[in-house]
Amino acid sequence: MLIFWASFFVSFLACAALVYTKKRHLKLTGSGQDTFAVQASHTAPTPRIGGVAVMAGMLVGAGIAFLQGQPLYLILLLTSLPMYATGLAEDLFRHISTRVRYASTALSALLAVWILGIWITTADSYVLEWLFYFMPAAILVTLFVVASYCHAFNLIDGLNGLASGTGILIAAGLAAIGAQIGHAEIITMSVITAVSIAGFFLFNYPFGRIFLGDGGAYIIGYMLTWTALVILHVAPETSTWAMFLLFFWPLADTLFAIYRRRRKGVSIDTADRLHFHQLVLRGLEIFFLGRNKRTVANPLATSVILPFVTAPVIAGVAFWDKPLISFLALAFFGVAFVATYRLGLAAAQGRLRRPRRRWPRNMSPAE
Repeated sequence: MLIFWASFFVSFLACAALVYTKKRHLKLTGSGQDTFAVQASHTAPTPRIGGVAVMAGMLVGAGIAFLQGQPLYLILLLTSLPMYATGLAEDLFRHISTRVRYASTALSALLAVWILGIWITTADSYVLEWLFYFMPAAILVTLFVVASYCHAFNLIDGLNGLASGTGILIAAGLAAIGAQIGHAEIITMSVITAVSIAGFFLFNYPFGRIFLGDGGAYIIGYMLTWTALVILHVAPETSTWAMFLLFFWPLADTLFAIYRRRRKGVSIDTADRLHFHQLVLRGLEIFFLGRNKRTVANPLATSVILPFVTAPVIAGVAFWDKPLISFLALAFFGVAFVATYRLGLAAAQGRLRRPRRRWPRNMSPAE
């Protein structure tokens, strides 16, 4: 338990230090221009380097785990440094292209593959299984999956507590599967990730006093994805579809964003305000809270979404070694995601288009 408390308190104290000294570093670590970004959901300049605290908690846990004879977490953190450094540079200096950040993530994943000798070897699909018989193709798929999930966590980081809360839930699911297969190091890795995120979460939710930034989102996505890949490696009976269930929310939001942007004919990295979490945020404002209630609507939207994040994670844990049921569950949640999104969007657009009732000057609505 010492290892987990150490990771949590280091992350928590690092966040506290960054929050309470923000006046000294906000010109570098935050920007007033962030609040005018098309995808912004906050109203005041806020430090974007919460990933520093998360990484600090992970490093402390990794060091203790290494001394206890569990080196895997530390190895993965060291391989993540090219990706993490590029993400942190974006948080501090901006204007680092998406391609450069994606390439650095793939480089980190390649280092992990080279050092650990672990990559995806099965898809639990007769249609795609042949692809993984060829090692170069399997490694390329692995690099793509790791890099894509890191950026997927960055895409869902649009509300206070959403990306970090999702990360904690996925880590808990990975720990539960680790317990079912009886692998102590996987449990350790998962819990270190969860508690390092939790130290940040307490400052990010509900009031958004500090944000993850690209570096924070990337390192969470990286460590969670690699933990899942390690599970698939050490326990081949684990269903790949079950892993997708655990990671369903960032997967679904990213795929739907790509589809949405391609349909509009714009680049897939073009920012917009049409992510699921932004739809929920605007829905709360339109139907319940009214305008100028963003400080309430933001954390409330996270509270609405997190139960939907939890459901596929529970399914993934329950069906961790049942490929067919996991696939059917994944399809169900996919259909539910798209249907809910479209219904919510239609309802919001209908409400906005509905003409307001006009009352005579000498009569109030109450009359």
